[in-house]
Amino acid sequence: DSSPRAMSGNYPTPPPQSATQGQETTLGQSNGFVDGSYPCGALFGIPLRIHRLFLVYIAVVSLLGFIQGGLEGSPEYGFMIFLVNGPVLFGTVLIHELGHCWATYRVGGTVEGILLWPLGGLAFIGHSGEAKEDLFVSIAGPLTHIPQMIVWVILLAASADGDASLTYSGVFFEDLCRHAIIINLSLFLFNLFCPAYPLDGGRIMVSCMLLCGVPVGTTANITVAVSAVFGLLIVCLGAVYLNFLTIFVGGWVCNQAYELYQVVKQGRLDVHPIFHKYANDARYSGGGNAGGNHGSIATALGGRV
Repeated sequence: DSSPRAMSGNYPTPPPQSATQGQETTLGQSNGFVDGSYPCGALFGIPLRIHRLFLVYIAVVSLLGFIQGGLEGSPEYGFMIFLVNGPVLFGTVLIHELGHCWATYRVGGTVEGILLWPLGGLAFIGHSGEAKEDLFVSIAGPLTHIPQMIVWVILLAASADGDASLTYSGVFFEDLCRHAIIINLSLFLFNLFCPAYPLDGGRIMVSCMLLCGVPVGTTANITVAVSAVFGLLIVCLGAVYLNFLTIFVGGWVCNQAYELYQVVKQGRLDVHPIFHKYANDARYSGGGNAGGNHGSIATALGGRV
């Protein structure tokens, strides 16, 4: 199944020094997502939490895998499903979110923590930078899948006598590597090239439009339309493959698009987590010099920010 099984790039972009979507709270205080989560240590000084629904997801898919494996006379199938949807997916998403955190530190921002939930990860971060910094932070997560894929390809080639193809062989570790490669490839493409807010691709699209001088109001309207279309497409994809998690992702994207639409309709972009710092900035309002002092896409990706 190459359809997106987790979404890694849905991190909140709060006001500077804030850890959530427009709320002055920290990871662990009352918050819609955090309330149902448990602390699970820290990595590089970044607190980690895991949502109970993620644990439920692992338990359910693993149980179904063991049942299917038992019916097919392949008990190791259930263990494979557990590893792929548990440790492998957990580690892949965690590294993705650490990429966002690293980029946030690079632009002088703050990191409150990381939350893992069934749709992927949430990095609670904030910075006072502008569009080029937003672009840098947004793209850092998906790019972590490139070195992850390289590591898994090396492990696959080493264990399969140089055969790094993605055709399943029935050899347990080789197929585990293939699953990991497919997960990383899927998340890389999904997060980078699906321009739907609040996915990384949607945030990248917003930053690029602002860097190109598109007024913030126009950018918001385009984001609503594109996100709604792609959200519906994701729902359809999930329906075709009978993947309820993918359907939920698409529904969530559509919900976020509707909420943004309501904010635009009320003329309150100043309260939206991704647009708040541009809403009252004359440089992004579409005037003569709109976007002229914010650097460029090339600067954001190739220069030091």
